[in-house]
Amino acid sequence: MNLNLFFLLFFISLVIDLHSQSAGPRLIVRGDDMGFSHSGNMAMIEAFKNGIEKSIEVIVPSAWFPEAVILLNDHPGIDVGVHLVLTSEWDNIKYRPLTHPASLVNEDGYFYPFIYPHKNYPNQSIMDHKYKLADVEQEFRAQIEMAKRQAHDPATGLFMAFLKLYE
Repeated sequence: MNLNLFFLLFFISLVIDLHSQSAGPRLIVRGDDMGFSHSGNMAMIEAFKNGIEKSIEVIVPSAWFPEAVILLNDHPGIDVGVHLVLTSEWDNIKYRPLTHPASLVNEDGYFYPFIYPHKNYPNQSIMDHKYKLADVEQEFRAQIEMAKRQAHDPATGLFMAFLKLYE
């Protein structure tokens, strides 16, 4: 009886294993922040070409966005999303908005580093200032429209498979 139970359990585990192998991917690797630098753009394309990632999020108001668009157009199999941004948290890489949202930028015209107050960066968050929801909407719409104009697939006009926003 124990031998029959052993073979039954072995058979069930074999069927489950074979089914899971044919069920498709179990892990999807996503490239984040494409457009922030040339080397970052190249690394994400290499990761896609080597089968490591299938999905990339691009930052529209970033300095290397035009290059990112060219690279993405050259590799149409990538699942592309737009990483909507209202912050510019890195010390040496800063983003400016596509619109002129006075309530979302610092005195130098860059997005604030944070959404919420941060003890090490006093008065450097959106929440530290009287932001306007209309400014947020206008900026997000501008980023989405810019992405649409830079169509990933010129034949269909489809650039975005998804939108991403971090809190």
